Amino acid sequence: MTITFDTNILLNYYQGRAGVPLTSAGGGAPAKKYAPSAPWLPGAQTASNTPSLMTTAVKNAMLGRKLVNEDAAQLDLAGASADYKKLFALYQGIDTLAGVVDQMGGKNLSSTDKARIQSVFAKGLSEITAYTDKLDLDQLRLTTATVADKAKSTVGVTRAKTDYTTPPLVSGNVSAPIDAFQGEVKFNISIKRVNVVHDVAIDLNEMGATPRSMSNVLSYINSKLEAAEVGTRVSSLRIPGGDRMIQIGGKATKVGVNPDQWAMKFNIDSGDTLTFSAPKTEPAIYLAQSVGNPDPDGKSATKDGVIVSQLLKVQTDTADVTPPPQATGEANYVDGRVWAKDMEKSVGTVHATQVASDGSVYVLADVSDKVSGQTIKGDQDVALLKYDSAGKLLFTRTLGASSNATGMALAVSADGKIAIAGKVTGDLSGAAEGALNSGTTGSFATQSDSFVTVMDGDGQELWTERRGARQNDEATSIAFGADGSVYVAGRAQSSLPGTTGLGGWDSYVEGFKADAKNKVTTLFVQSVGSAGSDRPGGLVVDGDSLILANNEEGRAVIHRFDISGGSPVETATRDLGDLSGGAIAGLALDGGQLVIAGSAGGDSLSAGVTTRAYTSGLDAFAARISADLSAGAGDRLAYYGGAGDDKVTGMALSEGRVYLTGQAGTDLPDLDAKGKKDGFLTELNLDTGDTGFTRRFTGKDGYATPTAIAVDNSGASALDRLGLPKGTLDMTDSVQLSAVSAVRPGDQFQVKGGNGGTFKTITIEAGETMESLVTKLKRGLNYQADVSVVTSDGQRKLQIKPQNPRNILEFAPGKSGRDALALLGIPEGVVRTTVLSKDGKTTSADGKGTFYGLGLDEAMNLSNAEEISHAKAELASALNVIRTAYKDLKEAATPEAQRKAEKAKATGNVPAYLTNQIANYQAALDRLGGGG
Repeated sequence: MTITFDTNILLNYYQGRAGVPLTSAGGGAPAKKYAPSAPWLPGAQTASNTPSLMTTAVKNAMLGRKLVNEDAAQLDLAGASADYKKLFALYQGIDTLAGVVDQMGGKNLSSTDKARIQSVFAKGLSEITAYTDKLDLDQLRLTTATVADKAKSTVGVTRAKTDYTTPPLVSGNVSAPIDAFQGEVKFNISIKRVNVVHDVAIDLNEMGATPRSMSNVLSYINSKLEAAEVGTRVSSLRIPGGDRMIQIGGKATKVGVNPDQWAMKFNIDSGDTLTFSAPKTEPAIYLAQSVGNPDPDGKSATKDGVIVSQLLKVQTDTADVTPPPQATGEANYVDGRVWAKDMEKSVGTVHATQVASDGSVYVLADVSDKVSGQTIKGDQDVALLKYDSAGKLLFTRTLGASSNATGMALAVSADGKIAIAGKVTGDLSGAAEGALNSGTTGSFATQSDSFVTVMDGDGQELWTERRGARQNDEATSIAFGADGSVYVAGRAQSSLPGTTGLGGWDSYVEGFKADAKNKVTTLFVQSVGSAGSDRPGGLVVDGDSLILANNEEGRAVIHRFDISGGSPVETATRDLGDLSGGAIAGLALDGGQLVIAGSAGGDSLSAGVTTRAYTSGLDAFAARISADLSAGAGDRLAYYGGAGDDKVTGMALSEGRVYLTGQAGTDLPDLDAKGKKDGFLTELNLDTGDTGFTRRFTGKDGYATPTAIAVDNSGASALDRLGLPKGTLDMTDSVQLSAVSAVRPGDQFQVKGGNGGTFKTITIEAGETMESLVTKLKRGLNYQADVSVVTSDGQRKLQIKPQNPRNILEFAPGKSGRDALALLGIPEGVVRTTVLSKDGKTTSADGKGTFYGLGLDEAMNLSNAEEISHAKAELASALNVIRTAYKDLKEAATPEAQRKAEKAKATGNVPAYLTNQIANYQAALDRLGGGG
């Protein structure tokens, strides 16, 4: 083997290091200069050339002086264009800003030092942006944003689906019998077509002795579909295995190839609507939890924990239905678990889950970054995620808060509406048309306010209400009334409008009613509680009564209000006793009785007969009392726990079964520890104190923290074995932009079409769609743009191009907190048509100076390591753009003959001393390589 050097590369390296024009070693007169020397050539003291030093410019910046100084940009060529001086001044300004970013890597920086650097960076970025926006150049055009030949939104509306694919059912040999098909597998496919319903019963026992392989089972199902004379069919889908990788010495190393996997794919004929059901069902629990070690290195300051939010489905009974077989190598498997789905990295704590009447599951969570392709406005937003019973994500809806929001409560009405509630800081603009909206921040912008949002079954916002006290307040429980009214419980540090403060954090109840046009009336608002610190633990509606479970100064107190007259009138109160450091975590209505659950640190609760005794520390508890709060012979109380602290975080109730979940302590009855921090799930019989389905489980790194629970009494069936969902397949998504993105009615962005025009404002309205936005954009761009909806990656997205080569289109963001441009994924910047010149260069088609886009993100900051890395990359890219602009200017000013001559000289000889060194290096390489 021979290893050689390309001496031309060494020549270029030598001349670059020497800071001399490219020339041959043979000498000759230096070429005539047609452009001044750039400040980034070797020898100039810039942040990029002296990374280990704090340059004079950086020191001045840290002292508060300006970054951009045209007078300091010296040109070494008399009569050179003023464009060079401006470019050099901008380059030095951006380079200095990059040097400011480098200061964040200093040792032993205090929080004050970091805050100062961040402040200098923010000020410098604003200065760079302002200077570039006002920059007037003769031979080129420059913008801080991007430059492209067309603009396309990243947000799109999903096209109507025509198929449904299950999870993989087999790996490797697809011809062999498949575990999921074995045993009793019966289900029904109801296919509605032109108002005619075709019921197709599937029973794999009808296959007799035929091996239940993928092809055989699909042939059987298709024969049943064909006999029903419907067009829908099922096929297999191959999922390529790909490389099998493991970590060796911290590096990903290929060790083989994973086997192919195979899934079922239902190809749905046009006009068909499919509904899946099963003749035998069992209860299913949907459990949300956080998994992962919060502090892997044992140093709290490093914040190196990677926490993943997860949704689990658990089958609680196997009497009539055999659960799916365990997948090979499935992590942290616990008996009865049907599936476990990891959510996106940006999804934080899940605060609530609810099962809808169609068998789908709603999840309410915090999100800290883009989720399901949707960009959020602020630091944290609320996301509503909808899954089918097979664990497939159907849609994601974000609230669109401008600063910070947390979703804390979730309810689903009998007719399919969804209500969410929580707290929001900053702007929450633009409720649905006609709704009474208190979306502005008011005088107390740094305080959290309570909010309520109601959506239809497609996740489209119907109305939003925001209510705020002078100090912090939040909504923590929500429930629907039979007439569609929405009732909320929450707490506030000071009195809400219309209430009188009781002291400390006060609980409150509030009612809302929307008319047919979604105009909302506040029915009432009333404080509830003690003179101490209070917090609601649950809220239910019982006919014309509202029942609140309240944590009052450490006691469990239940309040019942008559709301038939409009304003709540308290008709009964029952104090269940001292929680001894625990808290109420849930309240549910079961016929004429209430079930209250939570944690208690002692046996001082009083709720009738105790059927299971308190153990030690914090124990889980559940109590059942009459809904009218009167004491009766049927009142029951049961505890569950071990010697440690067992904290309840959620309760679900179905047909008299009480399910509790939470954080397990050191031990639990008859259950061994699984990890370092386990979760638990138990079914508690209040009449006998016995436990039914009970599991202790863990998660990634041995950590699991359950946060929410919901139950579907008929959620488990043979469909789970096949990865098929219960209920009707929803094959369409909302077309409203406010549903498929974080954009809200009232959000805006700016557009300018044609040369010399002015910016016009595009405002998002309630119910805005891609088609309606197309009309607005055409008008706003003075009909100088070709605006259309195109299909890309299975989604319908906006595409905007100049209508003719002379037109220049510009896009700018809206006001802070109400900018729709970024949320729609339309790039800020310039869109123009380009042409390819004879020398192979791309230039603007309008014949004027070439456009260059720095692509600077005006939201850059230095708040964490990820943001610092992002800022470095953005600034480095912008510096490269300026270098390219200078190179193009220089080439344009240099006669063609000299350009050719310089190009030829670039292939000259390396100086003699370097040639000798190369020969020595080559000889060494030859010896290493065995001499050829």
